[in-house]
Amino acid sequence: MRQSVENYKIIADLPPGDFPAEGSSVGKKEIIHYAFADNAPTRTVLDIGFGTGHLGSLIKKNPETTHWQVDGIDGFYNNCCNVKLFDKSYYRNIWHGLAQDIPNKQLSDYDVICLFDVIEHLEPEPAKELLRHILSNLGDKSLFIISTPLFFWPQGHINEGDLEEHLIGVPAQSLLLLSPLKYYIDSTFLIGTFILSRKSLESLDFFEPTKDQNFNMEAGRRHLDALGILAKDTLVCAVPG
Repeated sequence: MRQSVENYKIIADLPPGDFPAEGSSVGKKEIIHYAFADNAPTRTVLDIGFGTGHLGSLIKKNPETTHWQVDGIDGFYNNCCNVKLFDKSYYRNIWHGLAQDIPNKQLSDYDVICLFDVIEHLEPEPAKELLRHILSNLGDKSLFIISTPLFFWPQGHINEGDLEEHLIGVPAQSLLLLSPLKYYIDSTFLIGTFILSRKSLESLDFFEPTKDQNFNMEAGRRHLDALGILAKDTLVCAVPG
């Protein structure tokens, strides 16, 4: 991993010019404000695939979480050269690299690890291994927040090397069986956002993404109906409390 920002200061020799950022997801990032019963303690957050920096902005602009510390990592180099974003001091540290490269000890140090609309860009086995890597190194009281389309949403590259192509779809059952603490399923876009804990590692074998492009939005809705779940804009507490 190559570090661009350390303790809110740019430390890398970044190339001049404007670099168009990519990767603004439609996952329910606001769910992070409801992840803990008490937002007063300082929390450390890792934003994997930070893209345009929307999560960092949400956290720092909310009076209840402005004291939290947010780090970001992204595999798209342009995002790691976004000086205009870094000057806003939303992110404490920034790295250019892949989530799979993050050392185990570093993962275990975070209170919250976020993977918003990233997993669908991987092949099935690497996607499952990434979840295993994160969950197995999650702190005992830490949380993992993941969002993804609950169907195969076709998307190609916007720019060369931007890692934007969608390679899998994730049926809702694959994440609901991971014992989420809370979740939100967007009724319009059918994007699911789930708060998981280390306990989810015990059920990881149930995570079965698909490369079948016929598993479209309509099929994803039918799948939810078969599970007896409605896609509605409401935060669900899967476990009381």
